[in-house]
Amino acid sequence: MLKLGIVGLDGHGPVFANVVNGPEPKVEGARVVAAMPVPSVMIPEEKLQENIEKTRALGIDILEDPKELASRVDGVLVLHDDGSKHQELASLFAPFGKPIFVDKPFETTPEKARALVEACRRHSTPVFSASSLRFSKELTAALADNAGGEIVSAMTYSPFSPKPTMPGWIYYAVHSVEPLFQILGRGCQRVCCLPGEYGPVAIGEWSGGRTGIAKATARGHWSYGFTLWRQKADQMALVDPAHIYPALLREVKAFIETGQSPVDPEQSVEVVAFMAAANESMANGGKPVALNC
Repeated sequence: MLKLGIVGLDGHGPVFANVVNGPEPKVEGARVVAAMPVPSVMIPEEKLQENIEKTRALGIDILEDPKELASRVDGVLVLHDDGSKHQELASLFAPFGKPIFVDKPFETTPEKARALVEACRRHSTPVFSASSLRFSKELTAALADNAGGEIVSAMTYSPFSPKPTMPGWIYYAVHSVEPLFQILGRGCQRVCCLPGEYGPVAIGEWSGGRTGIAKATARGHWSYGFTLWRQKADQMALVDPAHIYPALLREVKAFIETGQSPVDPEQSVEVVAFMAAANESMANGGKPVALNC
């Protein structure tokens, strides 16, 4: 049985714990055995305490010492909802050498994202980060069906919900940027982003003449989906979010077992750089901004 430890109980922590340990566990061969709460600006203190008790009720030990948590588990999941703390928290656990999964957003600036990767490399600690939208069954099926030829362009969309510590694209619109990189990979060179009453649109220019469009919905119906334009055919789908957490956690389990990340950490840095460039462009009337990563 693979033993998991959770850091942060203000967001996905209690939710993921229930997916793994709940009455109907959805990740075979894994169990969350320990969790470490972290002070948070994302929810009130009373809500954090409520989450702690819900987590404890799943048979999970609540710990305060990072070293003790690391000693009890095979892998660490940094699930603190405030992405601006991810570099600090991942760096705290990197010296223990256990594989680390970092929830979205990987970090809030390219510089902090780079520092997170380097901290893990110094200790030969595997690191993996992803939005659950990367592994939706709809996108996985579309990418596997390449009968239409090479992908030349793509569009993804998700809700837009900025937070004080994670402005613009960083907090929730990451759910459109991460699938875009799952489709097109690394190599985005610059971004232009137009603001709008119903949410911004960012257009990235990739190497080889490819383009990627990320749409973030601030008002109106919130949904997730994508369009792939291939050389000889198009593919599009609306994503059903009901299954995405188990799919992500199965990827996390495989990562901890093998130490091999399904997402190159360098791509995770580029995702943050894309969002930072989109924010800068949006603040300057859509002026193109080169990625800094």
